[in-house]
Amino acid sequence: MAAASRLPDSWVLLALLLGRLALLGVGPVPARALHNVTAELFGAEAWGTLAAFGDLNSDKQTDLFVLRERNDLIVFLADQNAPYFKPKVNVSLNNYSALITSVVPGDYDGDSQMDVLLTYLPKNHANGELGAVIFWGQNQTLDPSNMTILNRTFQDEPLIMDFNGDLIPDIFGITNESSQPQILLGKNLSWHPALTTRNKMRIPHSHAFIDLTEDFTADLFLTTLSASSTFQFEIWENLDGNFSLSTVLEKPQNMMVVGQSAFADFDGDGNMDHLLPGCEDKNCQKSVIYLARSGAKQWIPVLQDFSSKGTLWGFVPFVHEQQPTEIPIPITLHIGDYNMDGYPDALAILKNTSGSNQQAFLLENVPCTNASCEGAHRMFKVYWELMDLNQIRDAVVATFFDIYEDGILDIVVLSKGYTKSDFAIHTLKNNFEADAYFVKVIVLSGLCSNDCPRKITPFGVNQPGPYIMYTTVDANGYLKNGSAGQLSQSAHLALQLPYNVLGLGRSANFLDHLYVGIPRPSGEKSEPPCSSLGSKVTSICWVPGAAAHTPALGGEGVGEGAPGTVPARELLTGVVDSFF
Repeated sequence: MAAASRLPDSWVLLALLLGRLALLGVGPVPARALHNVTAELFGAEAWGTLAAFGDLNSDKQTDLFVLRERNDLIVFLADQNAPYFKPKVNVSLNNYSALITSVVPGDYDGDSQMDVLLTYLPKNHANGELGAVIFWGQNQTLDPSNMTILNRTFQDEPLIMDFNGDLIPDIFGITNESSQPQILLGKNLSWHPALTTRNKMRIPHSHAFIDLTEDFTADLFLTTLSASSTFQFEIWENLDGNFSLSTVLEKPQNMMVVGQSAFADFDGDGNMDHLLPGCEDKNCQKSVIYLARSGAKQWIPVLQDFSSKGTLWGFVPFVHEQQPTEIPIPITLHIGDYNMDGYPDALAILKNTSGSNQQAFLLENVPCTNASCEGAHRMFKVYWELMDLNQIRDAVVATFFDIYEDGILDIVVLSKGYTKSDFAIHTLKNNFEADAYFVKVIVLSGLCSNDCPRKITPFGVNQPGPYIMYTTVDANGYLKNGSAGQLSQSAHLALQLPYNVLGLGRSANFLDHLYVGIPRPSGEKSEPPCSSLGSKVTSICWVPGAAAHTPALGGEGVGEGAPGTVPARELLTGVVDSFF
């Protein structure tokens, strides 16, 4: 197991929320499981393309990054009064006549202020390459006049990762300067070769920065094309901070349309599994979701039945345009544990194959009931009738979001029809009835504590690549594991949350262990990971050679020396808020 490894004078805050959903009833009531709260959240401002989540103003509430009118970014800050999300921050690329294609918040210069990376398609770029610009954070907001335009263009939207393990996000991709992957290191913004490969990157890619080798440090997952142009998947293992090709997996043989890879601990064994949606014909009349278990090369179908009451549904094939007029959206699964049973569910957009309607559907993770999925032990089951979700026509994106910061994953849907260039935003509160526990984990950098620029001590900025795993005992006395990666994917509206909500089901109200691994610099060896012990849920991170600052989250710090600065090898603690 790898450790949280850090450079001197850095710190990491691990914030924990342990809670219980104790409601009447013991199972789902689909007809009443969702409630539309769009007006309550946005008032009359529920339009645009939700592109990212993040805490811009360091108030411990998640803000929404929304694109409007092709070239404007509006940040909706969370507020205590209705409407609960208000448009407060605005930056624009209007002067560049550009279509913004992606938004990735992160601390790109290491000052503990959230910055924002935008990729955009200029009108004068006939080759379809993407420009990129970073708007720098200052005083918990964005300065529209303080930006850096990157001096290279990208073949596809970049992957944000921590390539060198310094807690500052780096930018990975193929640029106009080389056919080999390049990395733009954060802080000094210097370009370097990332790795050497003979294979081309697939467009659109679904690269990921996530632990796939069970050693608690993030590996590099690449979606590539073989010499014969076959879709394949490569795992570049992180060996003491250096990436080396370890595994190549070809797509399922019968899959003709390949969607975006997603990762989840599908069977609750503590390891990441690879989920791949797609179609076995060009028109997606026969859709399917395959799964490859951790460390295996066998594809197992976990959803093949896409019919309901005589209507056949299927995924919406991706259409690649050289000069798109709107953000292209590939086949994507958005992952989240909707019912807190410890098995991650998914949201997907499906189209009526005999009509034109597109809708968002909830895919519930349930025990396998047929021979084809026996190797996965579990499968997806489509909830065809969820009233408020079914009422949203022409849906294009659906994702999970903890709207009320209570540990319950709600749903956000984008649909066509607000204007020609902008989507409508719909928010659905999850009223799922269950008796279950959860743990909510957020891993933050804190590259300053008492020596911050402008004397502002921030909450910290979410990091790409941390890996979280817990062990507990279920209601029947059996050992139960669960795991998740934080911000492992950043391109093509990945819309990953800056935290992880892990359902525990009807387990006891404590964790035996909670482990957190973060990327480590080149040459550094494994160390014991962060852990959480017993019913106190105190996170303990051993951080060799580093100072640790532990501000409280909703209360005092827990453990020796907290809050404040503690020497190396002392306790670095998170704080628990309970919901009973």
